[in-house]
This record gives sequence, structure tokens and C-alpha cells, in this order.
Amino acid sequence: MNIYYERYGCTLNQAETEYFVQEFIDSGYNLVESPENADIIIIGTCVVIKHTENHMVSRIRDLYSKNKKIIVAGCLPAARPELLKDFHGVELFTPRQFNLDNFKNPCLENYVSIPIAQGCNGHCTYCISKIARGALKSYKEEKIIEKVKDAVKKGVKEIRLTALDTAAYGRDINTDLPSLLNKIEEIEGDFKVRVGMMEPSNTIEIIDDLIQSFKSKKIFKFLHIPFQSGDDKILKAMGRDYSAFDFLKIVEKIKSNFDHYTLSTDVIVGFPGEDEDTFNSTVNVALRSEPDIMNITRYSPREGTLAFYLKPVKSAIAKEWSKRLTELHREISEKRNSILVGKFMDILVTEKGKLGYLGRTEGYRPVIIENGEINNYYYVKIESYTPYYLIGKRM
Repeated sequence: MNIYYERYGCTLNQAETEYFVQEFIDSGYNLVESPENADIIIIGTCVVIKHTENHMVSRIRDLYSKNKKIIVAGCLPAARPELLKDFHGVELFTPRQFNLDNFKNPCLENYVSIPIAQGCNGHCTYCISKIARGALKSYKEEKIIEKVKDAVKKGVKEIRLTALDTAAYGRDINTDLPSLLNKIEEIEGDFKVRVGMMEPSNTIEIIDDLIQSFKSKKIFKFLHIPFQSGDDKILKAMGRDYSAFDFLKIVEKIKSNFDHYTLSTDVIVGFPGEDEDTFNSTVNVALRSEPDIMNITRYSPREGTLAFYLKPVKSAIAKEWSKRLTELHREISEKRNSILVGKFMDILVTEKGKLGYLGRTEGYRPVIIENGEINNYYYVKIESYTPYYLIGKRM
């Protein structure tokens, strides 16, 4: 029996799909590279914006036409099950059915993503993910430690901890993210941890302890902290429990403690009520924080959320703001990467791509080298850059 899968969306969604697929592989199914050769097709779906939702339904329709057994996993069957009513016989596996206790680590060569919590404690007015995943439910520290040890034992060098909001971890079970990271740091072995997205409202409450945890050599200095808008009025309308100042305070803490790091953030443009002044506040926060990665999304009304009923900004205006932010971010990225030319760094090669081998610095900056081996470390000199990655030479 053969199985084929596709997974979309955030790291958490992709991780849960990989764990689910591994159950079939452990049961004797062979993983194949095309749906035509499969007996079972699994698709891990995302519905974070309307465009993605439409693509998911279209892709399910394509796979459905192949007359195979199909399992639809991820956020679509949880948040928008009515969209699947015409696909008779399709099975559903929702995020709320996933429990880390019941699944084995997927067997991947270069990394393992480990979910540390389900749901979140936020109440964003635009977010359909909360509808799909529900309230925060943290997995026990000992279970996560067990998963990390298993991955390290199998030779995996990059461990990715993931959740809708990793900074919220443990609030429901009397612990927190720094405590978890400190326990992981004590695990013997050669590995590094990448911590997933952290909401500012929860991050600022643990920032000092978090900074201390991140000083470990086993933790990549990678921080994904979305600020979404630089205007407090818009943040309040979004249901975000922090101010622009709070976000900048977190960034200042990062800058004062680490010379080399990656700051990733998310921004929404065109949220109802946004105007040129509020957009300029977002530009100002971007200029002051200088994120290495900035995921820019035009606001997408999602049915079932409170913001769905608000009057959106005209599409042409949101498109223009998105373009301006994209150009600004390119300038920031070039500046941030250019200052590293001539530096010598250790990198961990994590994957092979079209351009060569991709390695990660301690600060999780991507470095392309001409040759190497996955899961090996190399000492390199940074010789050039693009806005998206560094180019290095092995020494």
C-alpha cells in the first residue's frame, strides 16, 4: 500500500501533517512522490487567508478526481467543514484530534518539528486559526523532552519547536517557555533548537528569562515575533494585547544581548480602519526594529471572525502599502546582510537546494555554500549576499 501527502501553512500545521503521515509509514505504507501511485492521499490544509482557502479547495478537487482515498487534515476541516460537503467519502483529521502523546516523531533527515502546544490564549478579531484550534493546551514538558531526545538519538541536528504561540507555552500547566528551553539545553548531544512564533503580549512577560535561555549555544538566535501593525489604535481593533512600544522594547532587549540574530516578523496591511497615518506608524516600527524577515499580508476577511463585518480598506490602497513595505524590507535586508561580508562564521548545513548547500549560522542566517553535507558544520567566510541569503566559502 502506498501513501502520498502534501502539507501547507504554518510550521505547526506542517508538523502535525508529518506526524500523521508517519503513523501510516510505521504501519507499513510506502511513501510515494505522486498521487497517481498512491492508495491514500493526505493533504494538510491551511485557511489563514481567503486566497489560501480557495487554493486548498481547488487542490482537494484535483486530488478527488483521481478516485483515491483522501484524508483532509489541518485547519480547513476544522474551520470551514462546509466547504468539503461535496467531496463524498473524504475523511477528516482536524488539529483538535492531534495529540503529541499519540504520535511518533517523523523520520526526516535534516530536522524535526515538535509541536509544544495546541491552540492559543489570544483573541485576535481577524484570526481563523483560533476557530480551528481552540484554546491553549500545552503538552507536558516530559513528553516534549522525550521527542527531542528521540530526534537527537536519530542524528537530527535541527529541532524546531512550534505552536500558534510558543511564548504562551505552559501558562495552562504551571510552567513556561524558558523552563522548557532550559530542560532541553541539558539534553546531551549535538543539536540546535529553533523556537517558533512568539506573540509580543506573551513574550514581553518572559523576555528576561527568555533572553537567558537563548544564550545557550544549543538555541538558534532566531526570534519570530509578529507586530502586525505599528499603530496602537489598529492593534486594539485587531484584538492584540500589546502596544507598538511593547514590541520595540522586546527588540531592544534582543539587540542589547545578541550581536548576531535573526528577527522575523509579520505585518498585516489594509486592516479595517487603517489609513495613511496608521500605515506610516507601521513603516516607522519596521525602520526601528529592522527585521531580517518580514511576512507582509494584505488583510483578508475570514468568515466567523469579528473583523469579518468591518469595512475593509480599498484593495488598491492595501496593494500599494504592501508594495511600499516590501521595498522597504528589501532595503533593510540588504543593509543587514551587507555588514556581514568578510566575517568568518560556523554554519550547520541543513538542506541541499538548487543554488548549493544551505547552512545556518548561530543567528539562523541562511548561508549558501558550493558543496557540503547535510548535518555537518563548516567554518566559512561570508563573501557576498543578496537580500535573502548570504554567500559563503568554506575555509
